[in-house]
Amino acid sequence: MATAKFIYDTADRCPDLYYACKFFAYDPYIFIEARGKKYLIMSDLEIDRAKKTAKGCRVLSYSKFEEIAGKKKNKPSQMDVVDTILKKIGARTLLVPPTASFSMVDGLRRRHYKVIAGEIPFYPQRLQKTPEEKRELIKAQRAVFDAMALAERTLRACRIRKNCLYYKGVILTSEALREMINLELMRYGFITPEGTIVACGKDTVDPHNFGKGPLRPHRAIIVDIFPKSVGSLFWGDATRTFCVGKAPDKLKKLYNTVQAGQEYALKHIRAGVNGRTIHEGIHRIFENNGFKTGEIGGRMQGFFHSTGHGVGLEIHEAPTRIGPVDQILKTGMCVTVEPGLYYKDIGGVRIEDLVFVTKTGCEILAKYPKRLEIL
Repeated sequence: MATAKFIYDTADRCPDLYYACKFFAYDPYIFIEARGKKYLIMSDLEIDRAKKTAKGCRVLSYSKFEEIAGKKKNKPSQMDVVDTILKKIGARTLLVPPTASFSMVDGLRRRHYKVIAGEIPFYPQRLQKTPEEKRELIKAQRAVFDAMALAERTLRACRIRKNCLYYKGVILTSEALREMINLELMRYGFITPEGTIVACGKDTVDPHNFGKGPLRPHRAIIVDIFPKSVGSLFWGDATRTFCVGKAPDKLKKLYNTVQAGQEYALKHIRAGVNGRTIHEGIHRIFENNGFKTGEIGGRMQGFFHSTGHGVGLEIHEAPTRIGPVDQILKTGMCVTVEPGLYYKDIGGVRIEDLVFVTKTGCEILAKYPKRLEIL
């Protein structure tokens, strides 16, 4: 008997589920793909909407299977109903996502189903984007840069007083600018479930520090925006580094070196190239400019994260990446290009764009200027 794909999850937690059927619900539901056919088993609450919007699936009623199971056992459990569904479809060997619920897998095995863990992603073809998916990513990037433009306009409108940035007479904080960015994204139909980074000074040395407190002049301000579309569920991701007022010479050199590293990557990305070689090339550029990576003063400093990661229905879409492991890039992959350098005595700099890999190079999905100083 052929192996059937089986998912019991929410579309929000399991992007592969949404990819397979294009149906979004906050509650978990059952998806089965067997012998070339796809099935959704939906509650009475969602069944009519699923019939209208799910793509390429036969939508079946959970409550009807519950009735069938109830003829054999009074008050059937969820596993009784699942067993009834699988017997009706004729599936005994199930391929499930690695993130599948342990209790569900354990219950299936107790009923003598053979359960096999699939790979990440469960549908590997989603790593290579269709033209429609590429358009959704471009929309996301445009929303990111609309919000980035708002952030830059706000910083440009600031006045420097007492080592702080004042916006409309009030000290501008990381929290305040982050709220402005997030509200702007909501206007375009995007949310920020993973947050937005607005980090200044010492906070920029930690790449995932979201930032807090007053924004200050003559220091690095990293703005990293990565929202999710409410409509398509696709993500955007881009970063710029700013400095309000004259930047110290060390920060200028850091910025120019990071920009050179990103330009190197953009020139070398194409289908068939190993992302590891690009990542190593950036390290050479950084080291040749005097910026080494390693533990300094008890913490990692330099360039200690990957050059980029895949983006799609997830903000970090594994296994696509450009980093210290082998990864052959393929046409249609969408990957960030975000080299960075981080030092306690200078601050951090990161510049990030999202690109679409082609046979001959890469296409930047929406553009925004790269400039450090706001004078």
